[in-house]
Amino acid sequence: MARDIVIWPHKVLTTPTQPVTDFGENLTTLLDEMFEALKKAEGIGIAANQVGVPLRCSWVGREDGTFFEIINPQILERSGDVTLEEGCLSVPDQFAPTPRFHKVKVKYQDRTGAWHEVEAEGKLAHVFQHEIGHLDGQVFVELLAPLKRSLIREKMLKLQKTLGRRKKSGE
Repeated sequence: MARDIVIWPHKVLTTPTQPVTDFGENLTTLLDEMFEALKKAEGIGIAANQVGVPLRCSWVGREDGTFFEIINPQILERSGDVTLEEGCLSVPDQFAPTPRFHKVKVKYQDRTGAWHEVEAEGKLAHVFQHEIGHLDGQVFVELLAPLKRSLIREKMLKLQKTLGRRKKSGE
């Protein structure tokens, strides 16, 4: 069952996540539920804290439409500057040019605990940085100019209130 996606500026999104230490059935269930939420929302990545779980795991989408999980990721190397249009499932319908690094080297574990390293550039590097940012307690809007961030924050606070009212009324 897909989990609900948390809307920024919820505290779980601005708090660094905890490392995954248990690679058992609970992790598999969480990853499956995250993937369902990701597909339902038609996203290209999702972090555990976006579904309210403060663990260091995420799904990352490739440009070919396939996905893979990253657990306890670390960015080992960064190079080159690039700015690409970015959005976020936790900041629905808001997009902005966002500065990132063009190329990254990332070390991460899979759901069995095995370690992997990958070099990525362009869009995939952007997605890695976005998702790892989530796991570090940072949402992409924090990289934007203060005025733009403030305007988006007001919209998201209104959305949170609207969604809260819908849940209470049973919609």
